[in-house]
Amino acid sequence: MSTHIVPHGRAIEHIHRGLRAFGSVETVYLLTSDAFLDTGNDLATELDRFGYDVHRRTINAFDLRDVVDPIVDIAKNNPQATMYINITGGTNLVAGGATSSSFFVGATPYYVLEPQTGEEPIDDLVLELPTPKQPLTFEVEGLQRNVLTTVGRWDKEGRTGVLYRDIGEELKEAAQKISYHVNRLDEQGLLETETDGRSKRVYLTDMGRLYLSWTR
Repeated sequence: MSTHIVPHGRAIEHIHRGLRAFGSVETVYLLTSDAFLDTGNDLATELDRFGYDVHRRTINAFDLRDVVDPIVDIAKNNPQATMYINITGGTNLVAGGATSSSFFVGATPYYVLEPQTGEEPIDDLVLELPTPKQPLTFEVEGLQRNVLTTVGRWDKEGRTGVLYRDIGEELKEAAQKISYHVNRLDEQGLLETETDGRSKRVYLTDMGRLYLSWTR
């Protein structure tokens, strides 16, 4: 069984198409902006009648953080769920926030196309986007957080491709400790490394920048 997070505006037909394409949907979280509360009420009633376990969250469709935070919170409260996010509805900001959030929580984002002939198989109308190999754990703390924050600060200053020993000297920690935490952050997609002779250089990824900007 799967859980779907669905931001929406006035149009809702794509929501029904998306849910029909997945045969084992149990729970649906609707992210409804203030402008479409009535639409959200009607949609929740309809989905409940079809047997879905429906939950509602009200969001500001023009505030990126107000889109991201509810998605992360839903994922935290459903750690065992197979999570999907329908990125079709709402403003461009909502779609971008929902897509970015999917990489944090390990959800699969999908987009629902408009039918052109009305005869297309429902599966052909749903496009799943690739997801990272491992979601974030939400607990980047302690020395690991200090490593990420240090590389992030240097990245903003234009200093990229730093060495393990640079980080170790800055944080007054042994290179072996730094190596361990860099590897964990690499696995989560927040940092990446590149071999340079006998040394390794450390770079902040786009996902790392997003994570730091949303959790600072």
